[in-house]
Amino acid sequence: MRFSIRTLSLQAKISLVLVAVIVPTFVIVTLAENKLTLPVLSEEIRQIGIHSGKTLAARIESGRLLSLSSPTPAIESVMQEILFSQPDLVRVDVLARDPATGGVKVVATNMEDEPGTPPPVATLIDTVLSEYKTDDLGNGYWDVYVPIEHQGRDIRGPRRLLGMVHVTASTNLVARLTDAIWKTQAMAALLSVIILFGVLSYFLRKTITNDRLLRLAESQNLQLTEQLHETQRQLMITEKLAVMGQLTASFAHEIGTPLNAIGGHLQLLKEEIVLIPEAPMNERFEVIQGQLAKIALIVKGFLQSTAKPESQKQLVDPNRLVEKTLGIVAPRIEAMGIEVKRQLDREMGPVRVVPLDLEQVLLNVLNNSLDSIQSKVTIRGGKSAAQRLEVSTEILSHHGRILAQLSILDSGEGIKRTDLKNVLKPFFTTKRPGEGTGLGLTICQQLVQKYGGDFVIDSKEGVWTKVVIRLPYHTSA
Repeated sequence: MRFSIRTLSLQAKISLVLVAVIVPTFVIVTLAENKLTLPVLSEEIRQIGIHSGKTLAARIESGRLLSLSSPTPAIESVMQEILFSQPDLVRVDVLARDPATGGVKVVATNMEDEPGTPPPVATLIDTVLSEYKTDDLGNGYWDVYVPIEHQGRDIRGPRRLLGMVHVTASTNLVARLTDAIWKTQAMAALLSVIILFGVLSYFLRKTITNDRLLRLAESQNLQLTEQLHETQRQLMITEKLAVMGQLTASFAHEIGTPLNAIGGHLQLLKEEIVLIPEAPMNERFEVIQGQLAKIALIVKGFLQSTAKPESQKQLVDPNRLVEKTLGIVAPRIEAMGIEVKRQLDREMGPVRVVPLDLEQVLLNVLNNSLDSIQSKVTIRGGKSAAQRLEVSTEILSHHGRILAQLSILDSGEGIKRTDLKNVLKPFFTTKRPGEGTGLGLTICQQLVQKYGGDFVIDSKEGVWTKVVIRLPYHTSA
């Protein structure tokens, strides 16, 4: 079976990358560390040997041990002290000039050599020497030679060479330390890989689980968004049906008046035809014809308001739409005896909106204004001469934007300051139970904001309420 990295899981791929990075790094770091550590440690052993030799030489010279009749015990006693404090020293020899032969003899040593073994150096030296060597087993050591000199009282005078100290310092400790470092690093690297694999596996599992949960949450969020849009659409339909219910009542009331008039004139016409055949009929027919024309206009306006909505944006004249909407609620306005004041900017150009959206907003706001005025009249009892409705349009600059502003001001009962901040929230209403859904103003705000506009309400309790609709206005439109 052919091996392919592409077929491996993400965790296996990351594991391979870790091995490929950690193992070479471990090898390189260890080799570099050995290259740097070995010379330093070896030099440290050499310095130990030199220091020990100098210490022994200084104590022999200061104690005049070589001038004793039997210097060996005294020198070996000092030698043992130094060997006890420096375990890396494997051999120490003290050599002095032999007066009898003129050569060099071993005065004291810590090693028992076989008979006939030559001394380490055949001649005395007057300077410190050191040399790195290896024995037959490959073990390294330093051979150090330190002179024993006698210094007179005059420091500048000549020095007399008394002998020398030979020290052998083993570097086995260096080898053991290097081996320990290597093993420690190997264990640390292995432990690091195991820990990294464990931590990586844990976080990978967490990441995969979180990714699945995130995808599931995104899917659920998408479904909830779709449900929210569907709910908003249903709410808009519900609010429109509520508005249309009010229109139907107005429609029935308005159409009933001309129908009653037509019925009365038809009854009179019937009686006149029977009783007075020669009576003029033109006046009756003109009245009936006028009432029928009025019914036709009412029905036409009602059908236009319930027609299938246009879903595409169009260039709409705000003034014309205001007049049309006022015409729809005209029966209520006339029945309540409300004075309508228009302040329309006739030079205003069109705005680009879906016609029914803006019409729904205006219709909802106007009906709320009429409800507020009617509620105020009901509370006070009878009609008030101050009943009025002001509708205005204008072009203004607001926060650096050119906007088309439509304002509707009514003299109704107003809104409490504590309620004013909540009137745009869904299902909040100031009307009595059964008179409002609490969705009309919320939907109006959503429709206006859909075009990047503003929907603002201000009010003074018991005096007035003003609704401002601002829509983006493009002079090129």
